[in-house]
Amino acid sequence: MRFWLVVFTLLHFAPLSACVMKVQVNEFPPYSYFQDQAWQGSRVVLSQRLAAKLDCQVEYLDVPFGRALKLVEQGELDFIFNLTKTDSRNNTMLFLAPHQLEVLVVGVHKSYPEWLGLNSLAELQQFPGRIALTTGSYLGVEVEKIRNNPQYAKNFIDVADRKAKNELVLKGRAQAVIEERDYLRYAIENFPNYQNLVITPLILSETPVYLALSRKSKMFARHDEISQAIIELQKAGLWPNVVE
Repeated sequence: MRFWLVVFTLLHFAPLSACVMKVQVNEFPPYSYFQDQAWQGSRVVLSQRLAAKLDCQVEYLDVPFGRALKLVEQGELDFIFNLTKTDSRNNTMLFLAPHQLEVLVVGVHKSYPEWLGLNSLAELQQFPGRIALTTGSYLGVEVEKIRNNPQYAKNFIDVADRKAKNELVLKGRAQAVIEERDYLRYAIENFPNYQNLVITPLILSETPVYLALSRKSKMFARHDEISQAIIELQKAGLWPNVVE
């Protein structure tokens, strides 16, 4: 009798399901990278801090950015970092808080020395090579106009995986890449095969990027609590306080 009383008590007070936050990660140092058998980086740290406030665990899903957008729309992925706010995305995602001012730049292969000083969108339109970019990425109003212009569309190559995208340029199959500036700096400083890339002076966009929550996620019911948790982390100096 005492045994069943203990079992009943455990079942009665145990949570029906543990809280698990599904967060997108990818090889994107210094923001997220796999090292020493674990995911590390600034986005991983922020995920863990938020999870601790919500009494949750974190499950990291290593998926490319374009695929991650689809999973968030479907509710199979709860959170995604480094997301630019757009009206269309707002239909399927709740933008919680900006965590970084993202700067998009153009990296050009050294075999195009006359283009290493690329400094304007007018020059970009005259670039003779192919430009690799990440599928699903938003490049800012002016660049999107160029990208969607049939006259220039053939100059852009959409690649789902960031590593594969950059390797197109490193292997000479594309001649330039659109990339986040801090990541590209990190790669050039730390990865020998990136030594043939040069960051041009041209800044394509400089916009806040957000942590977004899927509107179809089971965690969406807690969105007010999540927003409050981020505010408390900001006040404690444990979350970037980026002005929108």
